Amino acid sequence: MSDNLSSLAQSANTAIADPAPFIDYPPATDVQLLRGLFNEESGEWETTAIVRELTGEDEEALATFDSKEDITYGEYLVHLLQRAVVSIGSQEVNKNKDIIDKLLIGDRDVLFLAIVRATYGKGREVQLGCGNCGGSNDVVIDLDEDFKMEKVDKDLTQPFLVKLKDGSTLPFNLPTTGDSRYASKKGKTVAEQNTLIIARCLQADEGTPASRESWAKKLNVADRKKILKEITSVQPGPRMGEVETQCAHCDENLTVVLDWVSLLFS
Repeated sequence: MSDNLSSLAQSANTAIADPAPFIDYPPATDVQLLRGLFNEESGEWETTAIVRELTGEDEEALATFDSKEDITYGEYLVHLLQRAVVSIGSQEVNKNKDIIDKLLIGDRDVLFLAIVRATYGKGREVQLGCGNCGGSNDVVIDLDEDFKMEKVDKDLTQPFLVKLKDGSTLPFNLPTTGDSRYASKKGKTVAEQNTLIIARCLQADEGTPASRESWAKKLNVADRKKILKEITSVQPGPRMGEVETQCAHCDENLTVVLDWVSLLFS
């Protein structure tokens, strides 16, 4: 056997003997939620959800939905989750799409990030232009490492007690996906949205939604700010941060800042 053929045979034998190349299979589609949903039949909180990857059909449907007038960011996210979340605990989303509105905002974001991961894998590659040289860069966002998960030490299934200026203490729930969507749709200003959030998060069996909104309007500003701080600053979930990298062409520092939707389709 010639030296050349011997070398080729040795290379082939080495390749056969080496372990098989690692394949990054799609991650599991089960997701652990921070609070989850309450099952009235069992009397328990269900915290495991199942999501699926997005398809071309989903992309077309979401584009059609996004083309409608006056669609808010929250409505878009809810519509996306209604398509790609298979189930939450024992509850199937396609049989009751309204359950998405009952999720904490943090759980909504946990599910969204899981859908991105199921669709693209652990790394999400995006293109970023350099403002210095104009070069195009392929930047990989690590979906596990680049999103800080905020957690709280409080029981998320129980209301938060807020003490007001007059000494009274009232129970408030953390804002849900439905609360956020309703406030952003109905409130024309930030102040109006704050009123709606306070009214909807007040845990009260008595009174109509309209009467709770009237009560929230008449609250003094100090109490309103305190309530909002208490129920929004503790919202757990993944945080969209900045990803620092360098331009591959000129070594200029680059900062990647994305919102949830651009992370999915950019």
